Amino acid sequence: MHISTISLPTQPLLKPNSSQVQQHFNPNKPRCRWRQNCTTVIRCCSKKSTETVRTENYYDLLGISVDSNPKAIKEAYRNLQKKHHPDIAGKKGHEYTLMLNQAYHVLMRENLRKDYDASIGKMRGEFAREYTGSGYSSWNGPMRPQALFVDETACVGCRECVHHANNTFMMDETVGCARVKVQYGDDGQKIEVAVESCPVNCIHWVDKEELAVLEFLSRPRAKEAYGMFGGGWDRPSNVFMAAKFFIKQLKERESSNKQKNGNYSHHFTVTDK
Repeated sequence: MHISTISLPTQPLLKPNSSQVQQHFNPNKPRCRWRQNCTTVIRCCSKKSTETVRTENYYDLLGISVDSNPKAIKEAYRNLQKKHHPDIAGKKGHEYTLMLNQAYHVLMRENLRKDYDASIGKMRGEFAREYTGSGYSSWNGPMRPQALFVDETACVGCRECVHHANNTFMMDETVGCARVKVQYGDDGQKIEVAVESCPVNCIHWVDKEELAVLEFLSRPRAKEAYGMFGGGWDRPSNVFMAAKFFIKQLKERESSNKQKNGNYSHHFTVTDK
């Protein structure tokens, strides 16, 4: 299974001018809604300072794995608090300890941690094993370097893309949002008009290697309901950030499995002698 890296959008992606729609359609160099590189920023609220602490996520901030238990979280938190205490690290330490407090507050509470994990695409049990490496949309003709992806969290269900290119886009009536059913199912001009017609800019051109993870994470999963409370649909609030974290976990698990297989092979060879 091929695992790629993914970048996050830093700023709103601009629509093309109306005159551009009539130009030659080149899917290998898409003009609109192309995501750009950035770093994830977790902002720290402070009356005395507006500085930010850059990190990937709360797990990386604490230097722990995504499967860490409360004891490991508490131990990591205490060690880092001692190291970055303002009396030792000064003003920067103060900002960092505020972020540590926030991470600890979220990860030590099961309900908050569950919501946070969902927002970053953290893999849990069966959810991780469901990923096959294949996307949900099919391809019309040969695969190309770029593919279309609808950010379903941002989609408002206007149906404009389906209206202009119904062989490429479809509506999921269950959750009320659009998605891509066939890559390049329509001619270039229809696809260009469909992308431009989106009122919330939720249609993106992405690298082919990113598509499977993005489509997998975008699929809504039913939330567990308790009587008349809860229920609904669950999926990452920021699918691009979630995909970046998800891919990182896939790489870590792949590396861990290779190491385990290597150790098993070595053990088998030694005992066989």
